[in-house]
Amino acid sequence: MPSNKNTGARYFGVRLYSVLLYVMMPLILLYLWWHGRNNLAYRHRMKERFCSQQIDKKWRGAIVFHCVSVGEFIAARPLIDIFVNDESGRPVAITCMTPTASELIQKVYGDRVYHCYIPFDTPRAIKRFYARLQPSALVILETELWPNLVLYGRQQNIPVAVVNGRMSAQSARGYTRMEWLFKPVWGALNYCGAQSQTAAERFLDIGVTEHALEVSGNLKFDISISDNVLADIDSYRELFGDRPIITAGSTHDGEETEILAAFEKVLQVKPKALLIMVPRHQERFAAVAGLIKQRNLRMVQRSSGRPITADTQVLLADTMGELLLWYGVCKVAFVGGSLIERGGHNPLEVIAFAKPLISGRHTFNFSEIYNQLDSRQAVRWVHSADSLADTLIGLLTTIETAERISRDAQRVFAEHSGAGQRIYVRIQQLLSAS
Repeated sequence: MPSNKNTGARYFGVRLYSVLLYVMMPLILLYLWWHGRNNLAYRHRMKERFCSQQIDKKWRGAIVFHCVSVGEFIAARPLIDIFVNDESGRPVAITCMTPTASELIQKVYGDRVYHCYIPFDTPRAIKRFYARLQPSALVILETELWPNLVLYGRQQNIPVAVVNGRMSAQSARGYTRMEWLFKPVWGALNYCGAQSQTAAERFLDIGVTEHALEVSGNLKFDISISDNVLADIDSYRELFGDRPIITAGSTHDGEETEILAAFEKVLQVKPKALLIMVPRHQERFAAVAGLIKQRNLRMVQRSSGRPITADTQVLLADTMGELLLWYGVCKVAFVGGSLIERGGHNPLEVIAFAKPLISGRHTFNFSEIYNQLDSRQAVRWVHSADSLADTLIGLLTTIETAERISRDAQRVFAEHSGAGQRIYVRIQQLLSAS
């Protein structure tokens, strides 16, 4: 953090924040321990939370990508792939905050990258992180902005960039209320790549400098589908045959009950239908399994290894990192986090497979994408179990309508691809100038 006396007042908020972070550390550790009741991984690798681990010298000079959780990592993959596969020989490091993201990162990249949890944002832990890894640049996905992480990097003349930046009106109001802390942090960025013009205007309002700001597009339009996933999709399609497959992806507490009620109505019309339920959080797998059992639906849990038969009514996808597979297999998809006030999740993974999209109305985290889809009637809106059931039955019955929705959505998708390559060029420019 800058120590110049003339800037003391400007950075007072960051200093106060740092003190409070130290004071609250016992509560933070208790929270992780408590969270570990359902996922023991939260209690492991604590050294990384303080950057007390040793880091091999071969990773020094890495470009660091910070992806807070699974969604950000999946969005970043096309960009990370470019850096991993380019000819510069520069090492790549990927940090995150959740065990589920960590597991997926290691599964995808193995020892081709350095991976660890991002340390707590205390001055000491952050200084150790920069001293031990000596990164050449820090690239933050979306808006996972930690004050000491950003400001100490800039103090060390390390370029710091936010890419795939999204900023809802609600988030912008929150940052405005907290400008005593965040305004110097936003102002310290070397580069801020916004997903849209609307987001860019909000970034300017909260403190990002004009010369650092650019509308670079949305990385999530650059979805990369591996050959292995495509092969798995073909295998499952052969297994399922002509069964009507419904995927409910990234679901939350309060949604599964509505989805299951809707599915029971679908079964009355389409008795061979199969529901693939994909809860957003690993910690809820057992609870969702309980909800399915309560309704006496014939279920197979993906983690059990049991075969899916013609009698199976629900496949509970209780494994991580396979959402693309289940969207690729289905006939129609519902994207969760939208029947409740969660803000929705990324609909582009559905569109990438040209599948008709269903969503609740609570999509403020992805409002720009959904607005574009809505303007072309490329999304079907629902608000209850009854409306979801009617929409599912309609799309599974009227194939022409489902195909039209998919085509219109794919046109939106095609118009916005290429963000990864644009951002890659800008980051290379930052590296050259540093």
